[in-house]
Amino acid sequence: MPRWEDILAPPTRSVLAARAASTDRLLDGGSGRRVRSWLSAGYLLSDRVGRTAHAADLDALWRAAGERGARPKGWRPLRGADTTMSVEAPGGWDLAAAAVWFAAVARAEPDTSLEITLPDPAGARTLLVTIDSGAVRAVVVTDPPDGPPEATALVSGAGAAEAARHLEEFGGRRPRGPV
Repeated sequence: MPRWEDILAPPTRSVLAARAASTDRLLDGGSGRRVRSWLSAGYLLSDRVGRTAHAADLDALWRAAGERGARPKGWRPLRGADTTMSVEAPGGWDLAAAAVWFAAVARAEPDTSLEITLPDPAGARTLLVTIDSGAVRAVVVTDPPDGPPEATALVSGAGAAEAARHLEEFGGRRPRGPV
């Protein structure tokens, strides 16, 4: 069975490089941590003096970053009512950046419970990503009855408004409001 992040996009060298670049962008700059892809075998997390840690997947990468004091840039705790928010990406979603964000949320908010319905940029499928108790799961939803419109993601759960704000800030998207 593939890892949740590989359901979003297969782990080719270019996908791993895109995820590493997105992780690097999302890490708080004050942490002094850098991320790069390591062949087809995952990621290398390094510090200012060159010490590195290997991570085979995004969950292990964010766990290693957290153990070294790194946090997502601009992170605010997810608080608020249980609601559903929509976030639009006019140019389509970058699944590598979205996967990085999901792993970061699971690590930064281990008690959170969110569901994110995300359209595949190819338009052929809709993805349902669940973040619950520090774990991320992803499934392909085939032929969803009330799927989100093209390029719109739905974020549901307690703190969804703050999660949508952070997702749009990281991804350069504009949240549209409650659904």
